[in-house]
Amino acid sequence: MTAILPIEIASQDSESLKELASIARLITYARQSAKSLNADFPVWCLDLALGAVLQEMYANGLQMPLFEEGADKVNRAVAH
Repeated sequence: MTAILPIEIASQDSESLKELASIARLITYARQSAKSLNADFPVWCLDLALGAVLQEMYANGLQMPLFEEGADKVNRAVAH
């Protein structure tokens, strides 16, 4: 049996993913800046924030895994 989603829901999910991707890019930029300043605690906090955003993106229908600098750290931090 095939479920059919209304167009409004599908476009809303697409918009949510776009917004979450924008947030992920901002966090990634801030994380890279903090890393270049050797600010370990902010880097760790931003790793957690990025992991949370990625989880939200997967929950909203993202199907491809994202591989960026720090993604492995984030996945390990979120898993624990």
